[in-house]
Amino acid sequence: MKNKIVVVMALLGIATLSGCSNAPKGDAGIICPAIGGGLGALIGGGAGAVGGVITGAMFCANPDQDGDGVINSQDECPDTPAGTAVDERGCAAVEEAVVEQAVVEEAVVVEQVAVVAAAAVLIPEGCEQYVMVDGDKVMGFKHVLFGFNKDKYSQAEQAKVDCIADTIMANDLTIDAVGYTDSVGNADYNMALSQRRANNVADALRASGVSASTTIEKGKGAAAPVASNATEAGRADNRRVEVRVYH
Repeated sequence: MKNKIVVVMALLGIATLSGCSNAPKGDAGIICPAIGGGLGALIGGGAGAVGGVITGAMFCANPDQDGDGVINSQDECPDTPAGTAVDERGCAAVEEAVVEQAVVEEAVVVEQVAVVAAAAVLIPEGCEQYVMVDGDKVMGFKHVLFGFNKDKYSQAEQAKVDCIADTIMANDLTIDAVGYTDSVGNADYNMALSQRRANNVADALRASGVSASTTIEKGKGAAAPVASNATEAGRADNRRVEVRVYH
């Protein structure tokens, strides 16, 4: 009969100690050895009490009280609810929301400032001697000269006329052709002669491709001499057509 009582008490003690294993860590450290000691005393007297205390302490020394995988000595959150994901400290893990930051490259709009530089004067090769330039502008041309009482220029002047035409077209110039005579002869005759000379040069320019809308012919007779009519050399310079440029 005594043995049966011992078995019953032992089973009761195990059940009680099992309950202690689920007690909070702080309480289990005191309650479980006490219960174990009491049961040991009932069963085995003084020696049983000592054994019960040791057994109770060992039984209740649950190394992971809240079952989160972190031992009690390192668990900073010993009462974590079951099933809670914890970090290395035994506390509920905080999921860091990873926000993908779209890196938007700032479009640097480079304002391109168009610098309108004055275009260089275009002078056909070999024509430099016939073209008068000031900075970035064609100012005029050497005069087309005529013989005495002639309304057509000589073959010697053809290269000059060709260069004048090419330069006008290359630079998109607007011009007029103004004819003059020397002082020999009457004014009316000289006026008509100067007009024919202007027409002759203007016709040659248009034949070379110069637009008719940019060409004007005028006759001025013996007006505005560029040299003295008292000498043959001076009169030769006055028998001319000036191709003038408009800006």
